Amino acid sequence: MRRRRLVSLVGIACLAGGLMTGCALIHGPADRVDAFVAAGAECEGSWWIGDLREGTSDEARVVAEAARAEVWPEAFAATLSLLDLSMNDHELQSTSAVDLEREAYMLTVKFHVMDELEAAGFPDSDRVLEVWSESSCSAAP
Repeated sequence: MRRRRLVSLVGIACLAGGLMTGCALIHGPADRVDAFVAAGAECEGSWWIGDLREGTSDEARVVAEAARAEVWPEAFAATLSLLDLSMNDHELQSTSAVDLEREAYMLTVKFHVMDELEAAGFPDSDRVLEVWSESSCSAAP
């Protein structure tokens, strides 16, 4: 009985660890990793750019990789406003400021990559690349 419980605990720990590193296991090392602050909490975000179909042009990849640039305050504010407007009252009340700002930061990078791809002739309707991400934050002070 004791051995079975130990095996179960080890299995659960392995599964939890795998879930926490989900994108890294699937996509390999991140293409971009940022440390940032969301509502006073220390956060880290990771992004992966991947082909959605065979034969994605090198030009599209170069555009996407170049677009993984700094997050500008104006773009972040616009994304934060968009998120705020897209949530209903219940979502707004149940979402912490840290989670809202963390998500806005993560989306700002993704939106910038997608905008740059569209400007280069790779519109979202013909999506050839996808941007995956994951993030985590420490407890707010």
